[in-house]
Amino acid sequence: MSEALHVGVAETTINPRMGMQIDGNIGVRRPARLVLSDLHARALALQQGDERFLLLSLELLAVTQEWTEAIRAFAAEKLGFAADNVAVHTVQNHSAPSMGQIMLSDRLEPARKHPWIRGSDPDYGPLAMARIRPMLREATASLRPVQLRFGTALESRVSFNRRIAMRDGTSEMGLGGRPQDALYREGPSDPEVGVALFTTDELDTPAALLHHTCHPVHWSPHDAVHSDWPGAWAERVRDEMLPGVVPMVLNGCCGNVHHVDVFNPDREDTPQSMARLLTEAVRRALLGPCFTDEQPRLASRTERFGIPFREFPPEVFDDARRFLDEHPEPTWTDETKTRFSRDWAFAASLLDLEQMMAEQEAFEYEIQALRIGELAIVVLPGEPFVDAQLEIKQRSPAQRTFVAHMSNRYVGYIPTPEAIERGGYEVRPWSASKLAPEALQTITDRSVAMLEELYDGPE
Repeated sequence: MSEALHVGVAETTINPRMGMQIDGNIGVRRPARLVLSDLHARALALQQGDERFLLLSLELLAVTQEWTEAIRAFAAEKLGFAADNVAVHTVQNHSAPSMGQIMLSDRLEPARKHPWIRGSDPDYGPLAMARIRPMLREATASLRPVQLRFGTALESRVSFNRRIAMRDGTSEMGLGGRPQDALYREGPSDPEVGVALFTTDELDTPAALLHHTCHPVHWSPHDAVHSDWPGAWAERVRDEMLPGVVPMVLNGCCGNVHHVDVFNPDREDTPQSMARLLTEAVRRALLGPCFTDEQPRLASRTERFGIPFREFPPEVFDDARRFLDEHPEPTWTDETKTRFSRDWAFAASLLDLEQMMAEQEAFEYEIQALRIGELAIVVLPGEPFVDAQLEIKQRSPAQRTFVAHMSNRYVGYIPTPEAIERGGYEVRPWSASKLAPEALQTITDRSVAMLEELYDGPE
């Protein structure tokens, strides 16, 4: 390539206002009362000749398709990006709001009466968008020629497969209240820690990508906003290793991966302890064999396709209707109406799913694949199980591949067929677990095919 890769980067805080709903705990009112650490939005603009791509990382729980399209429209109309070349990733932080309401529609009266039931605060999206727009302008205006250096290390002490296989052939998220029946972790985790540095000829590093895979669910205190391990890691890397850098975290496919080690409950487990170990892994990665690309080639692909819905027995929806007929109001567990049984949310969600399946033959899914030299990034919606990510990495033609899940729209869990057979929280029928058993393998195969297309052309 005769033209240098240029990058621009920017960041801004996106804290909610006092009293806004903190998302991430179904059926619980969580008005924000304090900020333990700021929430950040970060943007990386990449350009090489006519090829351009804009990558966002938000320290939020989720983003809906509506807000992704609003961000893409702004980037296209005001900044000249192709809409398909804009990716909006959220790190799935359970101590933050979402951009958009991801849990329920507003067709049931309680969801209209108590908007927080739907997930997040309806006023948060506009607040965050007002801060994101100038950040995108700043990132696009700060383009500089850079070289790329990236590497990986392994760290197995911070994330674990959270589904535990039981003696009766089922699986539970954690021990499910019956530790005497636990046998082993159902599947793998991904211990890889990735780092990519964008460095100028003057040895200034304006931007870094950090990649690991784990649910951020350190949600104590329950009414506190904080950035969990992704934010703590980003800040520690900046403070201890790369002063002045804008560090963007990409969280991988952690639908079945958690920082809680149920077989070792007394271990230290805080955002700060995770950040310390992950930062040590970044240091090992940069001291070990790294890949350096002075003129990395920039290219991207976006593909949309339909994935069939899972086939559910009709009685699943009939039972949900009967439950809601008997309980038209949420089954409150306290007098202040700030907490209700999850059964009501699951039932309401099933009726939303029934309507979605009646209106759509298949669920539209989107994959974005980005090539930055020998570093590939795959951007996926939803919460795929980590098994897909591991296979994508093994089959990828790139030297290293980072996967960013929970991007561009809310989908819910995308489990393995074996997990669906075994049961458990992630696979129970509702709108957050709705795709056919073959969905995960389809996403894996399509991702690999897109990467092979990106890496098949001339250098």
